[in-house]
Amino acid sequence: MSPTALHTTRASTGSPRPLSEIHARGVTTPTRTSEPPLPNLPAAVPAGEARVVIALDYGTTFTEGVAYLSIASRQKEQDLDTLADDIRVIQSWEKHSSEKVPSDFSYSPSLINGCQQWGYDIDDNSRVIKWTKLSLEDTGHRGQELENLTKLLYELRLLNLSEEEAIKNNIPRHLSKEPEDIVKDYLEQVADKTLDEIISQIGRNVPDNIPIDMVITHPAKWSDRALNSTYRAVCATFTDSLFARMRNISFVSEPEACAHYTLRVAWRNDHVRFRKNDCFIVVDAGGGTVDLASYKVVGIDIDKKQIKLQQIGVPIGNKCGATFIDTSFTDFVRDRLGEEDWSKLTEDDEDNATGGHNIIKPKVRMLHERFEPIKHQFDGKDQKLGWPIQLPRGIGSTDNDEKGILNGAIKVTADDLRAMFQYSVDKTLVLISQAVTQIDIAEKLKVRKIFLSGGFGQSPYLYERVKQFGKMRRIDVERGEDCWAAVAKGAIIKSLGLYTEKLPLVRSCPRHYGIKIRSHFAPYKHQPGEAEVDLEGIQWATDQIRWFIQKGDAIFPNKPIVATYDCHWSLKASDFPSPHGKRSSSAPQYAPGVFREVVFIASAEDDAPMRFDPLNRGRDQVITLTCDLTKVPLSQVGEFTNKPAGKYLKFWVKIEIHVFDRVQVKVVSGDRVLASQEVPLGVP
Repeated sequence: MSPTALHTTRASTGSPRPLSEIHARGVTTPTRTSEPPLPNLPAAVPAGEARVVIALDYGTTFTEGVAYLSIASRQKEQDLDTLADDIRVIQSWEKHSSEKVPSDFSYSPSLINGCQQWGYDIDDNSRVIKWTKLSLEDTGHRGQELENLTKLLYELRLLNLSEEEAIKNNIPRHLSKEPEDIVKDYLEQVADKTLDEIISQIGRNVPDNIPIDMVITHPAKWSDRALNSTYRAVCATFTDSLFARMRNISFVSEPEACAHYTLRVAWRNDHVRFRKNDCFIVVDAGGGTVDLASYKVVGIDIDKKQIKLQQIGVPIGNKCGATFIDTSFTDFVRDRLGEEDWSKLTEDDEDNATGGHNIIKPKVRMLHERFEPIKHQFDGKDQKLGWPIQLPRGIGSTDNDEKGILNGAIKVTADDLRAMFQYSVDKTLVLISQAVTQIDIAEKLKVRKIFLSGGFGQSPYLYERVKQFGKMRRIDVERGEDCWAAVAKGAIIKSLGLYTEKLPLVRSCPRHYGIKIRSHFAPYKHQPGEAEVDLEGIQWATDQIRWFIQKGDAIFPNKPIVATYDCHWSLKASDFPSPHGKRSSSAPQYAPGVFREVVFIASAEDDAPMRFDPLNRGRDQVITLTCDLTKVPLSQVGEFTNKPAGKYLKFWVKIEIHVFDRVQVKVVSGDRVLASQEVPLGVP
């Protein structure tokens, strides 16, 4: 990242000093660590209170269920099991009736659908953005980020930005969109559809008058960044303008939600006869991820058909869902066609800019649609003639028996399909093997059953491979009922606390938190009056603000947000002589009372300013932390020489911001705290 600088103002004499240069060693994405639960979070909603519960299962390839349940005030806790039978799933999407809707979005201009198309309602000639959910994860791979940036700059250079193209809306809007923005645009449509469903099925006055609680599902292995982006997207779309009494939001992992629904259905239908200490694994195989949760039966009430479970370990998962079969199919087609025909297949009348998103061009999209039924019906068995997929006109016009191209169609064999499935299926079996081993070794118990669920769980080939795995270990394998909606329905069951603990609630961060810095001067975003040149000739923009935690970020129970910033002050050595001529092993012996300051800022504005001057001093909070540099350990002090100015010293420090039920900002160096202060979470 580019160097930045903190604002420092005075030394021990009290006389003003120039801004001292500070360079960043690195900034970490805000993370979360375990702490005691938030003391002031609202309690779980009483079962006897009227409310509507909405569950959102936003998936990689499909949003595999928006479920909802209306609970009347007269219903009591003991009625919850029966009440769960009334969970409904939205099925009436634009142009299609189904429990799932594609998680696809398009900004391509359409005379019928406008410039925002989604789900099933996307024109055949539009470019489609797919698999955005996977992009919410922070890869942490700077090389990939630089590659995407370089590609974007190249694509921008090729764009036709003429007035004519602007009038036609042909300038691709996705280039200015982050993954979170695209998810917001997509969920905005889902929220509108959810509102229509609740009004039509429950009542027109419900959204304005009945409390609404929401539970959001997420993969087993999902980063803090991805969870936060999902939370922000949901809060920005399921707003109080649609649901006036939206109040509580909680999260549950997809395999945990799936497990609660799958087992409840199997138990009520008498599909399983568990005994105490029996263990089972639920495999939620979706489009982007495959997630597993393991459970042990700790109590059974046969008469009430109730079963008490204990989760074993933590849910595990991997990015190995059906999406990767689609990617392998794309690679297969490209390899068989060759670059000349592949170029014809991927070219269209519009630009080729992707902006780092997964863009599917119309002709490739058409081939994927023709591949879908083949993928869904494949059970691993050979078919002598294979499966022909018709190619677009003008592509594959020359027969090539070796490549499997005949009469304008490309043949897919069982071996080809097994190769396309290999990554997803093998990785899934590895996850199952890990879960079984964990139960065998750590719990010294036997896995009795594996439940296979999720959209990818409907694959006959995956089912056969998992059954083979189970047969070798004498484990029964069963495909769960209602694979598409199991997660969404299970999320509501979990949120009710039905035979399990209720979900803890999430709260929104009420303010932005950051520090005052100086950053490299950039003419496109800084004013000339903000510029300052240091001794090395580097031009800086002064009085800037860097926000590390944003208003509206999710604060999860037991997981405070922690943002850290590594940097250093550069100070002229001759200004700080050692009175004893030597430095001790623990700290440098400079003149006493050498201080520098860190300015911490908390802002409640929706759009926090990027400069210090526009701060609203009536609402915003500014705190100065004074740091005594004589307290910096010797191990955190370095030296360097600037030829014109002489010898300088570097004092390495780290700024930490902890956000939980309160906010704490600290300046530390090594294992020493140089300054620390706490402020209220909200506006004081």
